[in-house]
Amino acid sequence: MSKAQLWKQRFFYGSTDLAGNLIWQIVGLYLLFYYTTVMGISPAFVGTLFFVVRIIDAFDGVVYGFLIDHTHSKYGKARPYFLWFGIPLGILTMLLFFNPSFGGSKFFQLAWISLVYTLFSLVYSGANTPITAILPSLTKDPDERTNLASARMVMTNIGTAVIGAISLPMVAKLGGKNAEKGWMIWGIIIGLAIIILFFGAFANLREKDDIVDQSADAPEIKGHLSIGESLKGAAKNKPWVILSLSFILLQTFWVIRMQTAVYYLTYVYRRADLVGAFNGLVIVAVIGNISIPFLSKFMKHRNVMILSMAVFAIGEAIMHFKSIPLLFAGNIIALIAMGAAFSISFVMIADTVEYARSEMHIDEPGILSSVPMVGAKLGMGFGGLVSGWLLSWGGFQASAKIQGAKALTAISTSFVWLPIVLALLILVILFFFYQLDEDEIASAKALETEKLDDEDA
Repeated sequence: MSKAQLWKQRFFYGSTDLAGNLIWQIVGLYLLFYYTTVMGISPAFVGTLFFVVRIIDAFDGVVYGFLIDHTHSKYGKARPYFLWFGIPLGILTMLLFFNPSFGGSKFFQLAWISLVYTLFSLVYSGANTPITAILPSLTKDPDERTNLASARMVMTNIGTAVIGAISLPMVAKLGGKNAEKGWMIWGIIIGLAIIILFFGAFANLREKDDIVDQSADAPEIKGHLSIGESLKGAAKNKPWVILSLSFILLQTFWVIRMQTAVYYLTYVYRRADLVGAFNGLVIVAVIGNISIPFLSKFMKHRNVMILSMAVFAIGEAIMHFKSIPLLFAGNIIALIAMGAAFSISFVMIADTVEYARSEMHIDEPGILSSVPMVGAKLGMGFGGLVSGWLLSWGGFQASAKIQGAKALTAISTSFVWLPIVLALLILVILFFFYQLDEDEIASAKALETEKLDDEDA
């Protein structure tokens, strides 16, 4: 593949997660804030809604993964899902911020919000599960997979930075004093962008069929398993199980942090004017993204993740001190660490897919690649529940410009201390229990490729 083709593939692969994260970041950063302060809905209801929906659809990523493993089309296994679910995701993004008054009926308003949010969450999984599932099929070169994962996260963080930095100013510009109108127009713009990006990925990415070929004397690779067999195989894949738990914890503390950032600056620092600049700093996570191809040459993937969690915890702790320079410095450190953490986590998922093939002789990339979606859903559910309930416990009042001491404690706990605790828990889990050696897996893959090349010759 020429350099131009490689960069084209990296761009359009990255555009899939850019599309998904345009709305994911709005939901993570602002949906709780939008529902509680613009729509006037109680934080306890919103937190419970987030949690209940996560229970309903927590494992739909596994279902989509199973469907991907059993999809046969002229477009491939994973690629069609960018079209089938990318367009509906764009439409539901628009509906998230279109909330009719229903003649002032609170019941129907809450029912509408609950329905749209549930449908959005289900469709989001269908559009995003194939992003990870398709990675092993785009290239058999482990270094290029790392480059693709880094490209994915670079574009993700570009989109995240844009959303974090300009969403509130755009809402104010588009809606004037009518925040509800501003959010509605902004939702339409983001929805259209999502549709265009997913369609572009569908039109330009190609799955390589020869990647799953095997040599004549190699053990039979089992594919097209039943969902029961797939789940049993996944449960026996110990590195995958450990990574799954770690990813759920990662997404949980990240969602909690995202949802309470606007509260932390608005009420703890009383600097709502800094929210855009603070959230926009996520662009520095690109530094962490692009460091992964370099770090992975000198460190095992597990150790890169452990280092990332330690650095993140340090950055979070720095933000506890009431100082604007330290607030921004700590945020930069934490975001760079998270850029590295998310990038390496997707590479580690591809490692577990290869482990299943080489050590367990099972080919189930869809099921195993559902980890990010399951983790994201459970993380958002637990994160939303904890954030909403902590705000209610603290006596948060949306109408109050100055919150009580208990509410400020709840906000600080959500934004600073819970993420630190969970990050350190991930560090301990990976250090003691994750034993996959990606170098051995890569060597086995190289030998398999050599055998295939010899047979073809």
